[in-house]
Amino acid sequence: MKYIISIIFFISLSLYPQNEIQFSGNTSVIRDGKKADIKKSDEVLLNDIIETEKNSFAEIKIANKYYYLSPNTKVKISSQNAHLISGAMYTRNNAFDSLEDFKKYDNDIKIYADPFPFYAGKVSTIFIASKDEVKIENAKLLGSARPIVKFFEVKDADRNMKVYKSVFGIYVGSQDEKYQFISDIKLKDKTILNTAIDIKLDFTPPPPKPNQIPGVTSTMRNIISNPQKSKEERELLNGKIYISYTPTNYADKVYIMPSQGRYSSGFGAFRGYTKDYARYHQGFDIANTNGTPIMAANNGIVRVSRELFVRGNCVVIDHGEGVYSSYFHMSKLIAEEGQYVRKGEIIGLIGSTGMSTGPHCHWEMRAGNMTFDP
Repeated sequence: MKYIISIIFFISLSLYPQNEIQFSGNTSVIRDGKKADIKKSDEVLLNDIIETEKNSFAEIKIANKYYYLSPNTKVKISSQNAHLISGAMYTRNNAFDSLEDFKKYDNDIKIYADPFPFYAGKVSTIFIASKDEVKIENAKLLGSARPIVKFFEVKDADRNMKVYKSVFGIYVGSQDEKYQFISDIKLKDKTILNTAIDIKLDFTPPPPKPNQIPGVTSTMRNIISNPQKSKEERELLNGKIYISYTPTNYADKVYIMPSQGRYSSGFGAFRGYTKDYARYHQGFDIANTNGTPIMAANNGIVRVSRELFVRGNCVVIDHGEGVYSSYFHMSKLIAEEGQYVRKGEIIGLIGSTGMSTGPHCHWEMRAGNMTFDP
């Protein structure tokens, strides 16, 4: 039979003797960048950092508020509160009867990412699962070019748990090795769970110089030389369409290729159009003759079906939960704005309108207003 011994420390904040800290398991106090020997000290100073390790917990009382730290959590002590640096911290007006009760309470909510680690240019998901309904606020992915994270409840999840998810892309040109997911989660009993979870990001550094695009036309040069019109188009798509979130998920699990043809340019290629104009390719190109059918990659509602300055004849489909597919440079638009389309339904024909060197379908996927590899 195995026995687990937990050592519990009661320590008073030196400047505020009414406050207490209680530890269970391996917990460290970091002072001036070094570990303080809490076995020999009877006080924790302001600006000290409390850090719980695996399978350890802590309770901190400051100014009649109770702060509970989950395993692998780091907070900084101030005169007014405990400031979360990383991990998970619960804020309450009343104390648990014991840290053992808090351990059981902490076990009722889980947060995890899929895949882990994140990959530049790929789609990722964060799940929050709870025994009771929760309200997720101020959710952000720090380090992302578009940090706002929207959550939706998964209706067909385990009936014993409430499951919420957020789907988003990671910018293909990201140079950060680590993102941090933060959120404030209001629990049923009015406890606030603050999260700050470090998430590693695997990325590919950009090539030293872009590959020059052959056959850049005068039409393309005219588009490049008109940044104001390009800006207006971005404001329509990035500032209005792609930031809209539909809670309903219209898509099924498998997306299809939207057209037949030659794969002429992959996602993430670093391409130069002129000496001073280079971009990452944010989609996947399928080249074929003018008039080749383009199909909806999955079910959804058509939000855009019109001619645009850069993208030419363009269709954008909302698949729900912040996921969009876009199809550019069409010779003919078939789907209409507001129309519900099914996977495989013809929405337009391949062409070479807008900023294009030849007839092809530029297929683009977005989640959380960030492109990822289709």
